[in-house]
Amino acid sequence: MIRAILLAGALSVAASLAQARDVTVRSGEHDGYTRLVFQIPSGTEWVLSRKKNGARLSVELDEVSFDTASVFQRLTQARLATISQSEPGATLEMQFGCDCVASAFLYKETMIVVDIAPGKALPPLSADIPPPALPKVQKEKNPLLVKNLQQLELPLLNLSTRRYEDQLSNLLLRGADREIVDLHLAPVGPRSSTPRSGPVIPSDLNANINVTSVLDGLNELLGPSLPQLEKRPPCISTADLGFATWAGAAPFPEQVASLRSSLFQEFDRIDTKQVLKLAKLYAYSGFGAEALQALDLLEKQTPDADRIAAISRYLDGTSMSGPNPFAGLQRCESDAAIWAVLIEGMLAEDAKLQAIEQSFVRLPDHLRRHIGPTLAEILADAGKLEAARRVLRSVDRVETDASAGTTQAEAKVAAAEGDGPKSEALLSKVIETSGAELKAPLALARLIEKRWLDRGSVSPKELDLAASYVVEFRRTDIGAQMLQTQIVALSLSNEFDQAMDLLQAQDAAGFGALDRVALILTERADDATFLRRVVTLTPRQQQALSTDTALAVAERLVALGFANAALELASRPQDKARRSGRARVRAQAALLQRRPHQAILELSDDPSDAAQSLRGQAMQMTEDYGATADLFREIGQVEEADRYVWLADRPDRLDEESGSKFSAIHQTTQVLSAPPNRIPEKPLADAQSLLEDSAQTRERILDLLAKVTP
Repeated sequence: MIRAILLAGALSVAASLAQARDVTVRSGEHDGYTRLVFQIPSGTEWVLSRKKNGARLSVELDEVSFDTASVFQRLTQARLATISQSEPGATLEMQFGCDCVASAFLYKETMIVVDIAPGKALPPLSADIPPPALPKVQKEKNPLLVKNLQQLELPLLNLSTRRYEDQLSNLLLRGADREIVDLHLAPVGPRSSTPRSGPVIPSDLNANINVTSVLDGLNELLGPSLPQLEKRPPCISTADLGFATWAGAAPFPEQVASLRSSLFQEFDRIDTKQVLKLAKLYAYSGFGAEALQALDLLEKQTPDADRIAAISRYLDGTSMSGPNPFAGLQRCESDAAIWAVLIEGMLAEDAKLQAIEQSFVRLPDHLRRHIGPTLAEILADAGKLEAARRVLRSVDRVETDASAGTTQAEAKVAAAEGDGPKSEALLSKVIETSGAELKAPLALARLIEKRWLDRGSVSPKELDLAASYVVEFRRTDIGAQMLQTQIVALSLSNEFDQAMDLLQAQDAAGFGALDRVALILTERADDATFLRRVVTLTPRQQQALSTDTALAVAERLVALGFANAALELASRPQDKARRSGRARVRAQAALLQRRPHQAILELSDDPSDAAQSLRGQAMQMTEDYGATADLFREIGQVEEADRYVWLADRPDRLDEESGSKFSAIHQTTQVLSAPPNRIPEKPLADAQSLLEDSAQTRERILDLLAKVTP
């Protein structure tokens, strides 16, 4: 008897559990609308009712429970704001984040599809207006045709109306997604999932009908050359990340003690939920290393644990050990965007700047103080100066005293604004701040970099400080950067020999310092120092110079007459930029080597005035003075043109109106060459004329000597 009662009770509990239904809600974003899909049993009654910027879904299932945990994982727009159910069996409430309207239809008799799109709901029809009544027209049927249709039997096609409808609805929905056809859906209201009886239609549709679209034809034409669309990761919503809920209102020690005491269950099993809560608390409080230690207790990592680990590693200053779960999420309008920016270290083009700033403001004070300067520097690098200033102002509101990191970020913003004096003053303030740790040497490196860009000078105090930082941080990650800072500082102080000696001894400093030192050496050093240090560069060092630096060094070498060394720097195979400048240097080197035709060949594609001047020098070297004169006259150098006309002994080609020295000499020579006017019949007048002509000749000769004497 007792066994029968227990069996009956178990059956009743099983029946009640069988009546409770879990309906999984799936979501997706489409162009212009957001889609929700509800899986229901066939034949279930359902109703979608509208309200202002919202909707309610009722499903006739006992104790129905909607599973909405993964709804916001694939949503990137704000059309759906909230979705919730008060209790099992209640209606599903949907609140929209825009002026949107929901429409629904039944797909394959087992899926309710709800589409949320921008628009306004139409007012309901008035009850006192009857629907339009259309006259029914009786169509006369051909009795012979009816008889033939009734006798028609297709036993080989396995007739099934249901299968035909499913295939047709698939094709119609596919066409609607591709915007090839428009679906005019029935108005929202109660409907039955039970199929209506209809005519018998073949089930094997592919044997009789082939439905295609224009896209199917394009696939055959374009083939594999169609560009593949980049698959972007789905956005993580603010609710799904839930960073604001990672810590409670109780004091931090109490929360840690409570969570640590509940980490282990019976038989020393790890409580995964408590581990995640503890890791979230550590990360929220800024303890990245402790959060990572807590996550090590998990047997397998979950997406939630990967996000916690990524944030913890960033806060602790360690590099990512695996894939970044926030990669490509700067486009999201959620809290995930700010962590994507911070971890990636740069602002993407599609970043949602407003969402990033709003997420930053919602952070606790200690995290704003910690990540604010870094975020401001990232924004300043991307040219978002106003946003960087807003972030710094937000940090100032929660800081009692300006930290070294904040001051350094302000210096970077000032430099981006073009305010050099303010930037230098702020960097100097960071350097002089006690307890700045790594901020002071990095500020000094940035200050020396700015001095190099401005071609400024370095004080002895800053030079000694750079040398001390090299010794202090030689075994750290910034050791190479400090050595490069010292070398550049020495070159700015005109200590070229010491800077080049350090470069030769410490090749690990990198070729960036070599490039800077070589450029300063070219611009400031005397000829002897310049030649002694440049000519002794190794081939590897010469190849490591940038194109601009190599060209500057080559120009000075050719100006000093070192053609072979200049030609070697101007003929490097890796250089692609500054083509005309390198060709002019090679032409000058060829002229120094007495190869005028090679110089003309180097300048064949350069129409500039500088190239024309070099061509003239090459033609002068070939003693073609007439062509040389024409080249100089084309570029407006009339004096040089007249000089080569004079050398070519073609005085008829001189420009008499130019006023040049050679035209004046030619005019004076012509006057002196003219014979004097004689008056033989009047001896006294002839003598007087000869005396006057002699005086004028002496004056013209003195004027000619003054013109030809430098």
